[in-house]
Amino acid sequence: MKIFGKWQLPFFYGWVIVVVVFIAEFTTSGLGGSTLGLFFVPMQRDLGWSLTSLSGAVTAQAIAAMATAPLIGLALDRYGARLVMLIGAISAGVGLILLMQIQEVWHFWVLYAIVGALGLNELGRLSGPVVVAKWFVRLRGRAMAIATSGNTFGAWVTAPFIAALIGMSGWRNTWGVFGIALLGLMVPLVLLFMKRQPEDFGLQPDGDQFDKNVEKDQVLLGRYNNESEWTLREALKTRTIWIIVLAMNLVGLSSGPLLFFQVPYLIEKGMSDQNASYVFTATWIGFTLSRLVWGFAVEHIPVRVCLAIAFAARSSGPIFLVVVPYPLNIAFFILIHGIFGGSFALLQAVAVADYYGRRFMGSIQGAMRPFLAIPTIVGPLVFAVLHDATGNFDIAFLIAGLLGFIAVAVILQATPPKKIS
Repeated sequence: MKIFGKWQLPFFYGWVIVVVVFIAEFTTSGLGGSTLGLFFVPMQRDLGWSLTSLSGAVTAQAIAAMATAPLIGLALDRYGARLVMLIGAISAGVGLILLMQIQEVWHFWVLYAIVGALGLNELGRLSGPVVVAKWFVRLRGRAMAIATSGNTFGAWVTAPFIAALIGMSGWRNTWGVFGIALLGLMVPLVLLFMKRQPEDFGLQPDGDQFDKNVEKDQVLLGRYNNESEWTLREALKTRTIWIIVLAMNLVGLSSGPLLFFQVPYLIEKGMSDQNASYVFTATWIGFTLSRLVWGFAVEHIPVRVCLAIAFAARSSGPIFLVVVPYPLNIAFFILIHGIFGGSFALLQAVAVADYYGRRFMGSIQGAMRPFLAIPTIVGPLVFAVLHDATGNFDIAFLIAGLLGFIAVAVILQATPPKKIS
């Protein structure tokens, strides 16, 4: 494929897409997404808001995402990822800068909802897996693993810097630095390198080239030509997609709140802010390794089985925190919960692409997102209320673990759908 005039790339351009998505996921996670919990304690100290009030921003973002995700998914299929991700980068960057000025709790809710729904979702969370799935079929697992590991990589790389920056210059200035960094990095990257799909340039997914006279190539070519192609309407009529939605909601209620409350939990146990950020970092290193483990495994093991094992590992985390003595529970949490339970977004995206094809994946993923937002709306607020009522996280974490193990049984029922001719 030629780009920038006569320059001929010596490798498949899909790997450039993977790198751009990796960087997009890195920024969306590290600059205000998965690291949001690191801001809660200093904001509580400065503004006097309760944990429940701060968690309202997560709920507001989820509600906004429910309204916008279907439109983003349709736009990805119709206009491609470049325009969608560009709008996302600008929205997220400007929104993060404006977070410097918040004075009332509703300011935080509204701005963080905009940053997430119109910014982070368009830049990485929804767009990234969709565009990677369009460029890869045979190597989809590993390509998706590398690309989406930017999400976990961004969290653990930036966490110590966030804690240090907040300590030196305050949480307000930290938001501003993040906004400027995101705009300066992602706007030019998306404009220059993001492309829609390989067919637009006469390429096959995975960069494969076929000789129709070679038997092995005929098999692979047939796989691409006969790939499942479900429209949104057809996909929504299948039992499988609703099983996936139910299971992802259950495990989301299990794992989601830990993203925001892990640091407050550790600080309650007597850790300093800085040391809590180190444990947070170690957990996300585990999530990064998990992406690589499951990215290669899903190319050989049925995706629903991979999801079930990942669900079980992730759901054991909150239970370990309650029943295993501190600080030994932290080691179990990082090893089991982190390394084997950090790949839900990767595996869910692979499941949708494998089961329903590439052509309408954006629309299908976008339509699913409102239903998958329930844990983000309900979970943090419910767990924050339980914490504020009981004075600790024990009951909330035990309920979270139980819901996750129910999800294991549910996801095993998500067999590949069969199209009726």
